[in-house]
Amino acid sequence: MEIECTNKYSLVVQGGGQKGAFAAGVLDTFIAANYDPFSLYLGTSAGALNVSSFVTKQPGLGLDFILNYTTQNRFFDFNRLVNKERTAMDLDWAFQFVHSGEFPLDLKKGAINLGSEKQALACVTHVEEMKDYYFPIFSENWYDVLRATCAIPMLYHQEINIDGANWVDGGVTATVPVHEAYRRGACNMVVITTEPMIEKAMQNKVAIKADPLEKLKLELARGIEPYINRIAPLSKNERVRHLSDLFLNRVSQLKQSHQFPALNSLPKNWLPDTEKLKEMLAHQSHKQLKAHTPRSMEMLFAHYMNHSSITEFMNQPPEGVTIREIAPHKPLNCTGLLSHKDDIFADYEMGVLAGKEFLSNLPS
Repeated sequence: MEIECTNKYSLVVQGGGQKGAFAAGVLDTFIAANYDPFSLYLGTSAGALNVSSFVTKQPGLGLDFILNYTTQNRFFDFNRLVNKERTAMDLDWAFQFVHSGEFPLDLKKGAINLGSEKQALACVTHVEEMKDYYFPIFSENWYDVLRATCAIPMLYHQEINIDGANWVDGGVTATVPVHEAYRRGACNMVVITTEPMIEKAMQNKVAIKADPLEKLKLELARGIEPYINRIAPLSKNERVRHLSDLFLNRVSQLKQSHQFPALNSLPKNWLPDTEKLKEMLAHQSHKQLKAHTPRSMEMLFAHYMNHSSITEFMNQPPEGVTIREIAPHKPLNCTGLLSHKDDIFADYEMGVLAGKEFLSNLPS
């Protein structure tokens, strides 16, 4: 697939739940410096929320949402996950404040700022096709689009229906939507990630820092266990702790029972041809998982594959593509959920410093 590069600049923002505080800090710094050369804005999950507040030029909005809404039990309650009373993640409750809270998103201003020449898109995953699609954020169905890009499988059990199809978290199929930026011809990319994906020391080799499944297990353990210690002492709620152990063990079993393709075995010439990757992903997913595991495990496999391909793309971009990554210099304090407010604010401050560093290194 031939891609015609243009001089357009794109802003690509990774999701990651409460880890989005880092990107919020970066983008608030951009707003303060009046830095916005972009004509294409792409975000996944929390990244789409951060893109929204950047387009409207409302500094502090992204941090406000993460700090004051995602930390409340009404937003995410692990007990609801255990008891299956309701969805563990109440996106419906949270997103009403995006429109009518104390610090609402200025949807009209966002549409005006975009005009007819710019696009702000949220990545969502088509449930049946297991493929990423991109919907305009500042549209009449903005509420459903933002809910869909954040609808994490297993936590938010209701798939979002838009245009007659069902959609879930964009992170299942495009954690960092750099491929889409490339498909749309925007070959100058500023990419905000929650951890470094470009390995500076390796010039001609693809750098894979850690197994995504193992990292997922560590993430879950780091976020869930302190939370359980706060709400469920050993003598009170062993069921919660037991479910946590079962979930973490299921991740390990998935890794052991399925042979994931090694990245160094993938042909290099598929990089510009993302459709070829999608076909391979769908084939592998249905062949290895669908007959033996629930859809949630199929989605985990898709996440593994897409994250690996994105890492390779960013380390070996196609000819003519320039990627400037903004990532934290050290691991973020937050996990995706269940983080303390102090950790969220510390990651926001880290993002502010990273944004200032990026701006100071721009060519004059």
